[in-house]
Amino acid sequence: MSDDVDVEIEQPHVHHRPSGYRWLDLALPLAALFVSFVSIFIAWHHGKVMQELVHQNEKLVEANSLPYVQIDGSNGNGRVTFNATNEGVGPAKIMTAEISVDRRPISTLQQLLDACCTKGDYSGLSSSTLQGRMVRSGDTVAFIDFVKSASNDEQVLSLDRARRAGRITTRLCYCSVFEDCWIADSRDPTPDPVNQCTAPKIAYRE
Repeated sequence: MSDDVDVEIEQPHVHHRPSGYRWLDLALPLAALFVSFVSIFIAWHHGKVMQELVHQNEKLVEANSLPYVQIDGSNGNGRVTFNATNEGVGPAKIMTAEISVDRRPISTLQQLLDACCTKGDYSGLSSSTLQGRMVRSGDTVAFIDFVKSASNDEQVLSLDRARRAGRITTRLCYCSVFEDCWIADSRDPTPDPVNQCTAPKIAYRE
């Protein structure tokens, strides 16, 4: 008969020994926590910088696509013209067009002539559509063009006198490809920004 012997095996214990310096024991976890916060801040700041760069790039693209429509007229080279010129760097879509004679809006070229000018021979007179037209950068649309001849001299002079006296005014609302919109007025060289183009009560339709 044998006696059973119970052998107890002692498991090793791992102890985190303090360094012996209280300040070092406190400093190490604080330093690790500080590094973590710094890493989080750097990641957040990098994200903000990238977001701002994207925003600035969008603004740059938009700025390089802005139209700038000017309305004027001329009486050189034997003709009288009324012009809309896009002096900007991007295309302009003309959404609405208004023309008034003595502050009264008109809707057709014939109404304009009846209101402003001498009756007679208007051969040599042509017009171009404004509303809905896309005007590229640097392009000019002569929306009224009256070529002088021996038979219509008086009528050409009559139209030009009304133009130079400011009796005929033109107002256009146009938008960029980014749907930013402006009002261009023949009485004001600087277009005014608007939220959107709204249909006028009486639109000029050529």
